[in-house]
Amino acid sequence: MSGVTAFVDWWTLCWTVLLVLGYVAELTPWPRLRALRSPGASRTMLAFSTAIVLGFTLAGDTRSSAVVAAWAIVFASVNWLYHYFTSLE
Repeated sequence: MSGVTAFVDWWTLCWTVLLVLGYVAELTPWPRLRALRSPGASRTMLAFSTAIVLGFTLAGDTRSSAVVAAWAIVFASVNWLYHYFTSLE
């Protein structure tokens, strides 16, 4: 496993864990973890992911760039849907 692949795996795993903790915050003893699913946290995740994708693209590593971009798009979409449907209640 190359260093870049390990970084991409670490990046997606850590952000996934943080976002999942935000979505299940009410089920934990720490309800303030819901801040991890806030629009600000989502924007931060997207900004950092965009920078990572740009770096990988400029370095010519299109596979790693595509993995991080796809992951960011999926979780941004999930976050948008979550906030959209909870605002309807």
